[in-house]
Amino acid sequence: MGAVKAFSRHIEANRGEQFVDLAGATIRSVSRGVIGISVLQAAAAGIGLWVAQVPGASLITFGVLIFGIIQLGPSLIIIPLIIWSWFAMEATSALLFTAYMIPVNLMDNILKPIVMGRGLATPMPVIFIGVIGGTLVHGMLGLFLGPIVLAVVWELLLAWIGDGAMRSGPNAVDKIYRDPAEKVGAD
Repeated sequence: MGAVKAFSRHIEANRGEQFVDLAGATIRSVSRGVIGISVLQAAAAGIGLWVAQVPGASLITFGVLIFGIIQLGPSLIIIPLIIWSWFAMEATSALLFTAYMIPVNLMDNILKPIVMGRGLATPMPVIFIGVIGGTLVHGMLGLFLGPIVLAVVWELLLAWIGDGAMRSGPNAVDKIYRDPAEKVGAD
């Protein structure tokens, strides 16, 4: 990591290390979001499967965990399981199982963007768009590269906008929105 920071200092002396730290924080945040939410979702699914006494509950729980980590989502396992429950269980048991498993199935859609955006200065929609776009374009590698690239681009954009405002002076905005009756050359 020291070599990367040294290289970044040569590229941009003032903010190079900050961008390397941002990339590292983004990787940690995405990793925690993907793995943490997958474990939480698999645990919740496992509890539901155990309570409903579904045969092979531990194997199915492991499948939910793996599908969550590789970003295929647990729907590929849970939806057929819900359909199976309506054929194999009593109506009341199947209804309760369905009512429990649908929120478990949707858990990652709600919690993952919240967890991934936590601890970063970059807005959550930027990270979320990076995760979705990166995953769609580059698969598992894009899951991590997408948010890193967008987070760094976002910070570069903010630095560029901030640098432009600083060069124009503190009253640059006031000069633009001044009363047209005033003479501009009076400054």
